[in-house]
Amino acid sequence: MKYEFKTGINEKEFDDFVVNFPSTSFMQTTAWSKVKTAWEHDFVGMYDKDKLVCTAMILKRNLFLGKKLFYIPRGFVIDYKNEELLSCFIKNLKKYAKESNAIDIKIDPFICFSEENIQTIKKKKEVNVRKAFTKDTDLIVDALSKQGFKHGGYKKEVNAYIQPRYTMAISLKDANEDSYDKESLRRTFPKNTRNYIGNYQEQRGVEFSFSTNPNDVKDLVSVLHCTEKRQHINLRSEKYFKKLMECFPDNAVLFFARVDIDKYIKFLKNDMKENENKKEFCQKQLKEASDVKKEFGNKPLAGSTIVMMPTCKTGIKTASFLYAGTNTKILPSLKITNGLMFYRLCYCLDHNLDYCDLGGVDGSLEDHLSTFKSKFNPNVLELVGEYDLIISKFWFNLFNLAMDLRKFIRKLKK
Repeated sequence: MKYEFKTGINEKEFDDFVVNFPSTSFMQTTAWSKVKTAWEHDFVGMYDKDKLVCTAMILKRNLFLGKKLFYIPRGFVIDYKNEELLSCFIKNLKKYAKESNAIDIKIDPFICFSEENIQTIKKKKEVNVRKAFTKDTDLIVDALSKQGFKHGGYKKEVNAYIQPRYTMAISLKDANEDSYDKESLRRTFPKNTRNYIGNYQEQRGVEFSFSTNPNDVKDLVSVLHCTEKRQHINLRSEKYFKKLMECFPDNAVLFFARVDIDKYIKFLKNDMKENENKKEFCQKQLKEASDVKKEFGNKPLAGSTIVMMPTCKTGIKTASFLYAGTNTKILPSLKITNGLMFYRLCYCLDHNLDYCDLGGVDGSLEDHLSTFKSKFNPNVLELVGEYDLIISKFWFNLFNLAMDLRKFIRKLKK
């Protein structure tokens, strides 16, 4: 046999291959397995003689009666066009799954059916954009089908699958592959977005910063709690985010937005003197600013986010915007979330990235996440979604039946 399949690959050797393979996801690094502590894991791959030629970081979830689920987030790290290698790898992976008592191998590769600008979709206005994620899609989908993978469907709901099928991403390069400078990127935004970032916020005391210190996670969590209360949702714990920062010390970055209330008050007083017609508005804002200072201090934290910078060294380099929180009690008229978004984008521009993935949205594009993200002129990516290589049809169907029943019971309790 030309290829040799191995499990338990050395972490350094595994990561050296993954980060030097074009356009790979941080979810296929050994560090991600350390974050996902609820799962067991393994690092597997194929060798051509002594050279590693493809890999997969497998997350293993214990189910029932000793059965397991194999999940390979963002798919294999492989050249899907190499039919011989793909076939041999999947054959060995399937054998390994059977030996491990797994009932299914689930993957969700970052491969797109379509990539269109939001204006093209919503305003029926043809916008010429860079399309880097839709290459070889039909070929890859066909290859997976030939290898026995079953497609998981075309649901649009953001929580229908482990990873959303629809996401929004901002290209940091134009259709000619030339990188934007910061001002040209700002000019791509709609007028009612770009007018509230940059000099507008700087004059009013809005300040932005970033940190790679895991101890600063507490500040992120403090504003995430505000979002949780407002939207009646539960996000991740401080322990989880600290673990993420510790496992990805060179990639996980925290971003913060604060307001210097004293500077804002000074601005309002000057504005009121120079513009008589703004007197009523400024007086209202002065009271609001004073109330904020009494409750939160002079430099309150208005918003925070965490971003995963790309782990790959070649190919398409994409930053993943993971979680964001906002304290809406702090001067919402300043549109601070707009500025924080732009600050993150500029940070990514400074690091010569290609894309910023803003995260999942509902495929209808009518949810609140889509509404906010649409303000930054993103591209909408429709991903191929989930695929299952079913190892045991009986146990797989029984498991899905149990999951459907569980969802139904949860709905009845709401």
